[in-house]
Amino acid sequence: MRNQFEEALHFRHACKLFDAAKKITEEDLHFILDAGRMAPSSFGMEPWEFWVVQDGSLKEQMRPLCWNQPQITTCSDLVVLLSRKNLRSTNPYVVEQFRPRGELFEKYLQTYHDFIDARSDEEIDCWSGKQVYIASAFIMLGAASIEIDSCPIEGFDKEKLEALLKVDTENFEIQHLIALGYRAKEQQPRSRRPFEEVVKFL
Repeated sequence: MRNQFEEALHFRHACKLFDAAKKITEEDLHFILDAGRMAPSSFGMEPWEFWVVQDGSLKEQMRPLCWNQPQITTCSDLVVLLSRKNLRSTNPYVVEQFRPRGELFEKYLQTYHDFIDARSDEEIDCWSGKQVYIASAFIMLGAASIEIDSCPIEGFDKEKLEALLKVDTENFEIQHLIALGYRAKEQQPRSRRPFEEVVKFL
């Protein structure tokens, strides 16, 4: 298992150009998205949605809003990762997330209230957005584990893209995109800082 995970780590890279003729199967796509669904989140809040753009004409409309990056239109599937907003303890979504706790429901909700409700709207939305990045890592590693390429994308006009996709901006916001597909050419060697420079044991 460790060798398989290591292979996925080395396979994954930010693919800048996909083979537009190669499509991900429905089974593989569900596997990848389910990896994101299974990601951990603070308080188990799962404050995300994954919108999968497969329509070519919609990708064409999105590309100018995404710095004209070729990944947008050459990828097989384009995942838009959204975070939930307004996640105070009174939000019905939050309340329902704690229902499965059973007899510990009130305790968990009170703990969450103490952690969240004194914060500003901006702080809460930022906290929610950070959780999406955990799911993002799971999606990309899930894809790499079955030799499907990916590219995380933060370069886009957020307001215009949300308008195009008709995002309910009162309750959601786009955090980033992940293009999925098959590389059109071999990846370039990656550079990483040495382990000894990155890791510090205390």
